[in-house]
Amino acid sequence: MNVKISRGIGLVAALYFTANFHAQTTPKDTVQKEQKIEEVVVIGYGSVKKSNLTSAVSTVKAETFDDRPIYNVGQALQGNAAGVNVIQSSGKPGAAIDVKIRGNNSISSSVNPLYVVDGIQTFDISGINPDDITDMTILKDATSAAIYGINGSSGVVIVTTKRGKANKPQLAFNAYWGMSKTVNNIDVLNLDQYKTLMNEINLSYLTTINNPRYAGINTNWRDEVFRTGFDQNYNVNYSFGNEKVRAYTALGYQGIDGIIDPARFDRISAKMNLDAKITNWLKLTGNFNYINTTLKNTNDNLGTSRGGVILSALNTPSFLPIYGSQLAVRDKDTDGNFLDGYKDGQFALNPFQSSWENPVAYQSRKNETQTNRFMSNLGLEVSILKNLVWKPTVSFDLIESTNDQFTDGYQTSYGRQQKGIGGKYYSSYQDLNFENTLTYTLKSGAHDLSLLGGTQVHEKRNSWHNYWGDSFPEGSTMFDFNTAVNKHESLVKEHLRELSFFGRALYTLDNKYTVMGVFRYNGSSALAPGNKWGFFPGVSASWVVSNEDFLSDSRIISELKLRGGWGQTGNVSGIPSYSHFNLERFTELGPAGSVFTRQWDSGDLTWEVTNDTNIGVDFGFLNNKIKLSVDAYKRKTNDLIIQIPMGAAQVPFYRNVGSMENQGLEFSLNTQNFKGEFTWNTNFNISFTKNKVLQLNWVPVLDRANIETVGANLVRFTAGQPISSFYGYQVDHVDSQTGDLIYKDTNGNGYFDTGDRTFIGNPNPDFSFGFSNNFSYKNWYLDVLVTGSYGGEIYNASRFDLEMMNDFKNQSTAVLDRWTTPGQITNTPRANSASSQYVSDRFVEDGSFLKIKSATLGYNFLSPFKGVSKINLYVTGQNLLTWTDYTGFDPEVNAFNTTNGVSGIDYGTYPQVRTFIFGLKANF
Repeated sequence: MNVKISRGIGLVAALYFTANFHAQTTPKDTVQKEQKIEEVVVIGYGSVKKSNLTSAVSTVKAETFDDRPIYNVGQALQGNAAGVNVIQSSGKPGAAIDVKIRGNNSISSSVNPLYVVDGIQTFDISGINPDDITDMTILKDATSAAIYGINGSSGVVIVTTKRGKANKPQLAFNAYWGMSKTVNNIDVLNLDQYKTLMNEINLSYLTTINNPRYAGINTNWRDEVFRTGFDQNYNVNYSFGNEKVRAYTALGYQGIDGIIDPARFDRISAKMNLDAKITNWLKLTGNFNYINTTLKNTNDNLGTSRGGVILSALNTPSFLPIYGSQLAVRDKDTDGNFLDGYKDGQFALNPFQSSWENPVAYQSRKNETQTNRFMSNLGLEVSILKNLVWKPTVSFDLIESTNDQFTDGYQTSYGRQQKGIGGKYYSSYQDLNFENTLTYTLKSGAHDLSLLGGTQVHEKRNSWHNYWGDSFPEGSTMFDFNTAVNKHESLVKEHLRELSFFGRALYTLDNKYTVMGVFRYNGSSALAPGNKWGFFPGVSASWVVSNEDFLSDSRIISELKLRGGWGQTGNVSGIPSYSHFNLERFTELGPAGSVFTRQWDSGDLTWEVTNDTNIGVDFGFLNNKIKLSVDAYKRKTNDLIIQIPMGAAQVPFYRNVGSMENQGLEFSLNTQNFKGEFTWNTNFNISFTKNKVLQLNWVPVLDRANIETVGANLVRFTAGQPISSFYGYQVDHVDSQTGDLIYKDTNGNGYFDTGDRTFIGNPNPDFSFGFSNNFSYKNWYLDVLVTGSYGGEIYNASRFDLEMMNDFKNQSTAVLDRWTTPGQITNTPRANSASSQYVSDRFVEDGSFLKIKSATLGYNFLSPFKGVSKINLYVTGQNLLTWTDYTGFDPEVNAFNTTNGVSGIDYGTYPQVRTFIFGLKANF
């Protein structure tokens, strides 16, 4: 274990034992049984008393994240629930958040959890305003998630938002303002060091650099690219009502200026929740959400040659200016025109390769997405009989996005070559969902029975209408399809239907023994006739041992419950809507001609099926001052769906080809350390997870994550190896006489060849954890969240561009240790060595980290003015401190977060930021 992480974990352990000292040393004669208040937990299509819960379920309350500057609901889960791994894979405003519940259970299908927001089912949680949330319930195992069928195959997060209360009108306002800076820096060579390196690589490079036109130029590209970010957030909500009608209304705005122009995220959200009691037997509920987001993108996760701003800021040599007008020598002809061809406002060309432009030039490219989203549902609650309730609901989710891209034909070299290039890309997503449930409850003496039956009709429509072109009139500053010389257009539509029948039976005897059974019978139009339907059951049970006579009077054990269950879920999200058809498609490309593509019939394709077994135990000690939950699980997914390119034309063909397995342990510990004028509560969770591919047929290996710098994939999937394992060569040493890298002969044939490639790293952590402490004294409070991960490795592919020393790019200061003299002992090869151009373990790094994710200090002013019930002022710091041995910007990274099954790769990823905010909350 590395020193930094071990010290950090030692700090966590010390805080943990301190936190429990008071609770564990409470005198026995002061311990008394408190009257239990039944806590209710939301589950699929209903709720259950927590004491009767049989499955693996976690709850996250809003107070754990409502003082943090977050823009995505996924960030609110980070560090707050065992078994939920959240990676903020980029610091870019509005960037996608990677949420995994109990790891990957698929290679090609989606492993994102299903979110149920006030009954509206969605996989896209972006844009939802965290300020509207009261709590989130995470259904982690199949016995709880199976009732959602194929949609719940990777876990379910049930999001409950605020609602109006009868005869308690309340107006609330909260706002915060903050500033952000980079968490870490990567040092690069200064101009003199760079010149020395270029002299070793290619003497002609040095001749170019010393051209008089560059005299006196020494651009600090980091200062030109990085800036101070600014956050602002404003929310106002008003709730009101009486015994008949209750409503909650809210309006919010969030704006985040990133640390690298033009990155910016803006969100406007409006919400109304309505509850109406029409008669004694009829109730109406409605939930309406409107979200407008604007996302200005800074290109990252790309190398310098592909327009990646971050690596370009590090790679661009400092002898180059931003604009051509900054050159020291600019000769003019007799008409006053510059002989070098530059005009005012044009970015300076890279003299070595004009297509590799400077980072400020890359920043000038427009890439902006505007999204309008309307989420709503309407439901009735009809009491047919005293214990029989019918709930019909209809939900509709509409997302319409427009992406504008344009590179003008004046400023940049690439733009001038294309005479301007751009596009406008329209997408529309419609999700219509009809559900009916019938619930029967019966409580008689020691017996408590609940029966649920339901149906779901689900219809999704997607369309993409895209326009793009180049060669625009001189002076064009935005994309206009009609003025492009070379025009292209494409239109794609998809339609998917699902039909489901589901049910649940929940029986409790004497508040001690509970049995639950669930099933889902799911049909999908994406599969061929004969394979469209799948049956996914689940069964679980619990025994509240502490309610037995032999423990009911215990002064130590206040709660002891055993849980266990088994269930199945299915997944087909990794295939197209029309996978069982032979398709031929011609795409018209205007003057460039057309493209012909095919898809072969995958008619015998069937469901990916995950078998999930969970065993758990819940403890409560000393009147539940100490609460501990432990879960062990095993998940095996069979019939993995993989796309197989067939023939010379690489026609896509989908097959069920293998299996994989996840297993793990989860611990959640909550303690009340002090209670009174000074309070101190601690929450700690830790998750241990292992996974591996068990079998792959048809394709014994599957390679992904291509890096254009070396033209090779970093990740290989094959039987017996963990998901997303890094694959390449193992470095033995640097030859002290030649300065070349010597690789290990792993296949033992006596020479270096492709057969020496092997598995060189595992991005999956051994364990990850979250540790929060909440302190309060009188009106002051302090909340601290610590997150961490241990054992996962990162492939720092950014070092391909920063340490390969094979061209004119500037390099990091790590190359100062390069080999230069025969006999020199070093781990860094010589400049311009062909031996360094391979994927190897040279760039595999320990990704373990311990991070103070957030800390909030606040003060509550109670009833400071007439009509004001509370004013709260607070300051919050996010990403305050990070202990890690990782040499990149931040160990929370995944450049390939949109590629299924791939994790732990850093390749020019937008850095994480440290944010300080000042906030105000007021209730009227």
